[in-house]
This record gives sequence, C-alpha cells and structure tokens, in this order.
Amino acid sequence: MNETEQLARRFQELAEKAYARDICLFTNFLNLNELDVFYKHENSFSYIDTDTFGGAMYCERKIIRFGNRNFPFPINCIHISPVLKKFSDTLTHRDFLGALINLGIKRETLGDILVYENEAYVFCLDSMTDFIIHNLDKVRHTVIKCQKTEQIPETVLYNIKEKKLNTASLRLDAIIGEVYAHSRSQSQQIIRERKVFVNGRLCENSSYMVKPEDTITVRGMGKFIFDSVINNTKKGRYNILVKIFI
Repeated sequence: MNETEQLARRFQELAEKAYARDICLFTNFLNLNELDVFYKHENSFSYIDTDTFGGAMYCERKIIRFGNRNFPFPINCIHISPVLKKFSDTLTHRDFLGALINLGIKRETLGDILVYENEAYVFCLDSMTDFIIHNLDKVRHTVIKCQKTEQIPETVLYNIKEKKLNTASLRLDAIIGEVYAHSRSQSQQIIRERKVFVNGRLCENSSYMVKPEDTITVRGMGKFIFDSVINNTKKGRYNILVKIFI
C-alpha cells in the first residue's frame, strides 16, 4: 500500500469513527498534495459533514474536520516578533520554520506561516501553543517574543500586489505563463509535473479556463488570484487583473 492509499484509508477511518460515535474528529495540518487525496475521495464521505480550514482565508495548509460543524477547529495563531526590531536579522519563512522544527516540532502540527517585515504569524494546533510560546526565544540570531493572537493585520493576511497583464487566452497555461513570464510550453510542463493547484485542488488540465476569484498556486513559484477580465483588445486578446501574493 503506497502513501496515497494509506492516507485515503486514514481519512476513511476518521470518517467512519466520527459517524459511528457521533463525535467530531480532526486531522493534523495537511499540505496541498495530501488535501488533494481527500478531495478526490470526498464523495465517499457524503454520509458525514466534512470541511477544511487553515486558520484564515487563503491558507494552503489545512485541517479536515469530520463531523459536527459546531465544533471549532483546534487552531491557534502565534505572533512572533523581534524584541528589538531595529537589531533584527532579515527573517524569512525558512528561518521561522527552521527555528520551530529545531524545537522538535513536527511539521504536521504547524499550518501556514505568514511573514511580514521580520515578524511572523504562525498557525498551529492548539495543543502546541503553550510549548511554542514557552520555548521559542530566538530565530537565527534574533531574540524574539511569542504571544497568542486572534488579531492578524490585513496587510499580513492579504499581502498582495495587483498586476495588469495581457494574454491571448484565459486557459490555465496561458495565465501562468503571463504571471511568471514563462512560455506556453514551459507552463504546460509545470502543470504536467503536478505543481499547479486551483482553489486548493490539483489541476492537470492545461486548457482549464480560469474564472474570476480562482486562487492558483504554483509549487515553488508562488500564488495568485485571478481577479477579472478588464476588457478585450481589438486583436481579440484579454487585458486581465491578477493579485499576486508577495
């Protein structure tokens, strides 16, 4: 049995247990590939309520809830910031993640890490909150402080830049090509390599017609929202607006 089959079986076990006992059960945080396994088998869980959440809109790493939707997701957010910001190192996503993993924390207990101006907002399982707050005191050479928070600035949640582009088509490969300055063939290769997710679901169809508000993630390159078609040119091309996550 391969990893995909094992994961699908685990989802089935959680769904059956939650249904049989009339309780609510949760997975750990799952990455995009793991979530895609769930989406591909979602119809087989129709006998029980299921949904996903990562702590905020547009989170990629999410937890699956099996059962009663009245039970809140076991997710907290920790704000990590330098004690003396003017003496801080330049801190990246990799730095914050590395510091957490060095504490012995497993990746599946951590959700997305949102980094903005040398600070981070880390989504984690509620069971890990106190451990992180009490044990994480340094990222690289920077002394930091941690505190649980429910207030995440919009500049962090929606750290995006708008960009107007001109494209010959609204096909997925064409849009990716324009956003990341790739040729159509390069974009198609990326899609064939199973690196592209539309609204959190793996998409292997290069000719998929992108729709307004579609969120497109390209593994190793970034994420953007297709906002709208601004207008059509006389040559039959499209002027479009996309929102690129920074």
